[in-house]
Amino acid sequence: MITRERLVREFELIDEKARFMDSGEINLYLIGGGNLALRGIKPATADVDVVVKDHRTLTALENVLINPSSRFRTSGGLVVYLKVFGHEYEGKLGADAVYQKVDPETGNFNLDVFVKRVMRGIQLSEGMIDRAVIPKEFQKLKKLRVHLVSVEDVFLFKGVTSLGRSKDIDDILRLLELGVDFDVVLKEIEVQRKLLEVETFERLAHILFEKIKLVQKILEERGLRGRGLDHFINQLEDYLG
Repeated sequence: MITRERLVREFELIDEKARFMDSGEINLYLIGGGNLALRGIKPATADVDVVVKDHRTLTALENVLINPSSRFRTSGGLVVYLKVFGHEYEGKLGADAVYQKVDPETGNFNLDVFVKRVMRGIQLSEGMIDRAVIPKEFQKLKKLRVHLVSVEDVFLFKGVTSLGRSKDIDDILRLLELGVDFDVVLKEIEVQRKLLEVETFERLAHILFEKIKLVQKILEERGLRGRGLDHFINQLEDYLG
């Protein structure tokens, strides 16, 4: 598992290598468990998921990650990632590329990269980019610009994964404890409705509805209920007709 401290350190090393290589600026948008770990919402994550705006950014990132030259030795030694072909995340979640740093001492570091579109559905919109922030841990990086997408956007990403991913239910519950602005989520859903194919949008809206209904049931079993969540579910019902 990748802890918050490990995540920060690895991105620092990648940035250091990028500086040695005189790379251009590389903008990454951190989603999923890595985002939650950095926020302190969960202790660790199995994989770090990022989305980039275009394939040019993916190419720039890959050039830094897989370059094996000893001329670019960092303060943490050689930082070399392997590109993993046929990884299950490519098939299940539609990751555009999966990279792995093999480290017998601290454990492997897995980096899953999506280009523009995540999980074959939700797109990185201009609103998501505007809401994203560079946390203080990464503000001193020179080449790697690591942005945290908003809590609301993580909520949406988590909400449209397959219903069988129980860990995403747990993460959604954590996000609700932190506080989610459902108006922001609803506005982003409207944006996605315009960006996505009709069939894709309807499929994702259905998954989101079923998943949030399940979350509502879990909360009710705990004696908890939120008006905001109830209103959000009612709005999703309208989207589904």
